[in-house]
Amino acid sequence: MISSVRSPGVTPPHARTRARRAAATGPGIDLPVDEHIGLACWSGLSSVMECAHRHDDIEVNLAEGGALTYLFGGVPVEIAPGTAAAFWAAVPHQLVHAPAHTRVHWITIPLDRFLRWGLTDGLVGRLLQGQPLVAATSAGTLDASGFGRWSADLSTGDPDLRDIALLEIQAWIRRLARGASPVETVAHADAVPGGESAVERAATMARFIAERFRDPLTVADVAAAVHVHPHHAMGVFRNVVGTTLGAYLTQCRVAEAQRLLLTTGAGMAEIAHAAGFGSQSRFYSCFTAACGEPPGAYRRRHDEARQPPPSTVSASSVSRNTVHSSMGTAPRER
Repeated sequence: MISSVRSPGVTPPHARTRARRAAATGPGIDLPVDEHIGLACWSGLSSVMECAHRHDDIEVNLAEGGALTYLFGGVPVEIAPGTAAAFWAAVPHQLVHAPAHTRVHWITIPLDRFLRWGLTDGLVGRLLQGQPLVAATSAGTLDASGFGRWSADLSTGDPDLRDIALLEIQAWIRRLARGASPVETVAHADAVPGGESAVERAATMARFIAERFRDPLTVADVAAAVHVHPHHAMGVFRNVVGTTLGAYLTQCRVAEAQRLLLTTGAGMAEIAHAAGFGSQSRFYSCFTAACGEPPGAYRRRHDEARQPPPSTVSASSVSRNTVHSSMGTAPRER
């Protein structure tokens, strides 16, 4: 699915495959908004997103004319004008501030295709750990000049032009990774009673969830992090993030399960526990609803994507051994 021009925060009808659904655990707990975007390159004017979303792609943003502020895993991150950012979009993210007339260029690459590129374990590991790569653009090497060409090439349906565009995009992302620096957090000034802005309180709650989603959490726990009543906390969070606290919690747990499926050899029961799901059945239900396939199928599909083509030796392959230390487990024999 290729589109030459889209606007962020306005979900294309053909991309959205499901809206929020009530989860089995009770009222107020929704499943997250999941998108299926796929391989695409487009440009357009920015607009804020009504709710956080996630999709299993590597996403690249390049802003021109104004700074973009995202809530990324609960942390406000600014993409300054003339700056490019790449991140794994399975981590919940939301564009919350975008000046009028800010032009943005986007690329989305399905994760399974991205893994076939044989990039370094360090680069892939940083992305799968949820770390955005942010770098200043440079005229002639890391700039927006190629986006229009890539969009046109991808939209032709010509396999040769598609492959050429993907090779150029891969080289562009490698340059971005080489120049990447730590992300900077930002503050906002939309004041609410108590001296904090609504965005700041929502970000504090999202960050609290992102740091503790492995534990059993209640609305009261999250509200206590910002020192407000649970009902008020739910209202502030929904108004800013566009979804419930429960939905965001599920997003974080599903994203962690995806990471563990890709980077460790742990069994399903172990992953369900490590990602914070109370039971294996709950894990299967939430994961399948969010990703469109069961955890085992998701792992197998990406395992196959990692395998080099016949008679081809990749300079660097992605192995589950890369991040075994995150769970302290050894690869599972299968």
